[in-house]
Amino acid sequence: MSRRKIPRRERVFLGCEGESEQGYGALLRKLADEAGLNVHIVIKNLQPAGDPLALAQKAIQHFDKENRKAPFIGKAIMLDTDRLTEPADRGRRALELLERKQFITVWQRPDHEGLLLRHFRGRERSDPPRGRSFAAIQAVWPGYRKNMAAADLAVRINLVDVQRAAGVTPGLFELLQLIGLEVE
Repeated sequence: MSRRKIPRRERVFLGCEGESEQGYGALLRKLADEAGLNVHIVIKNLQPAGDPLALAQKAIQHFDKENRKAPFIGKAIMLDTDRLTEPADRGRRALELLERKQFITVWQRPDHEGLLLRHFRGRERSDPPRGRSFAAIQAVWPGYRKNMAAADLAVRINLVDVQRAAGVTPGLFELLQLIGLEVE
């Protein structure tokens, strides 16, 4: 009996600001698996970390450690734009560090719920102000709650929806390209 060698999956690192992003990363992994892609998304929840600079530093630290075990084909991080000004100097330094380390940065405007809102048809250009995105997503998805698992997200968000949001979110567009989930 001959043994077939199973090809090693290409690894993509995804640093997540919290549990909500972790669930979203797992949704992307599920979509990649359903598409039959030879990729594995390694998801790392960066909490507790704090401000954007601390999150960026922690992501780099985890990436470097994991990359020594087996190399990645790319790396990304999901961050909220509403935290970039807290404090502004640390936000600017986080931007510079992530760019220097060549991370794809998925900027969630103003936060994760704002990003999710743009997954829905007709809401692609929605840009709720800080503090209003949770109410905005609940208006189109009454059962939405924070920190949803991939299976719960998949009830309302599919690949077409993710691609819709990627059309207006450059970092998400880059991440989908890296994973191999074609973006129209």
